[in-house]
Amino acid sequence: MIFRIDHPVHTWQTFVEAAQAHGLRIAELGHGRIRAVTHSDIETADIDKALSIVRELLQFQAV
Repeated sequence: MIFRIDHPVHTWQTFVEAAQAHGLRIAELGHGRIRAVTHSDIETADIDKALSIVRELLQFQAV
């Protein structure tokens, strides 16, 4: 999957860094495009965990 971040707190850089800090390995492909892929050894629980991390990072909390 390839996607972009349009968020009031995160840039693509801070999103990728935060995801990696939570153990989610994603990468930027240029021009702010973020790549997330799975491999044959990835299970449903792994996908659920990845989605949980993304949801947590995208929750907007005003300061």
